[in-house]
Amino acid sequence: MVMVILFVIVLYKCQYHDCKSYRTLISKSDKNHVFIYDNSPDPQSVTDLNVTYIHDPTNRGISHAYNVAADYARRQNYDWLLLMDQDTTFSEGIMDDYLGHIFSHPEVRLFVPPVRVDSLFYMSPVKLFWKFGFLSKCIPSGQVISLYDYSPINSGMCISVDAFFECGGYNENVFLDYSDYQFIERFRKRYSNCYVLETCVYQDFSVVVDNRDKSMKRLVMFCKSLKHFERNSILDSLGIDLVVIKRSLSLMVKYKSLRPLDIFFKFYIN
Repeated sequence: MVMVILFVIVLYKCQYHDCKSYRTLISKSDKNHVFIYDNSPDPQSVTDLNVTYIHDPTNRGISHAYNVAADYARRQNYDWLLLMDQDTTFSEGIMDDYLGHIFSHPEVRLFVPPVRVDSLFYMSPVKLFWKFGFLSKCIPSGQVISLYDYSPINSGMCISVDAFFECGGYNENVFLDYSDYQFIERFRKRYSNCYVLETCVYQDFSVVVDNRDKSMKRLVMFCKSLKHFERNSILDSLGIDLVVIKRSLSLMVKYKSLRPLDIFFKFYIN
């Protein structure tokens, strides 16, 4: 049985052929169709025959982009979505790892790679402690794990198209930060586990921002995104609140400014 996988990549101010995902995976897998959702202000010309390109200068976020891609995949009879962003470096041979385990674990509907940020730490899948995720030196790989114990990030997820729609897809109001954790909370209500590959991918760690103005703009986006995270209990709500409070307080201390507090009340509380 042939499993048809749609590659999905979301771009922002990055040329398709220059991005790491293209150079390390897509360019070496020319049999797979690629769905590009470009949130950049200006469009780019992509003439590759195996590409569907959508330009959205309104930049409605990655959750919307993934939902649009999934709808396309369902209409075109794809079995799986492989999500990636522009900053992911895929290791040689990872497609063999995906395909091999899709066939050997037909009951599993989500496959994810271990995601490294450097030679020491992993950022996915990670244990969440009251909605907080932390880098880890050791994660499980080559096995099925519970999504109630671990949560993976978006890039590298290979998801069954049918399962994607069964769980309701991405919450488009959680448009950027925590979009992956929100999706996993939806997904695990239907499918409680996933398989972690042995082959790693490498991800740029975008949390590190040293510019004050950029940090403040990033906090605005963070607050707007997490404000709409679905809360199933008082503890859920408190956990998300603490995540945003911690981010805001850390920026107040770092920049010795009350502006993060103003952003917190204006874009998260109001």
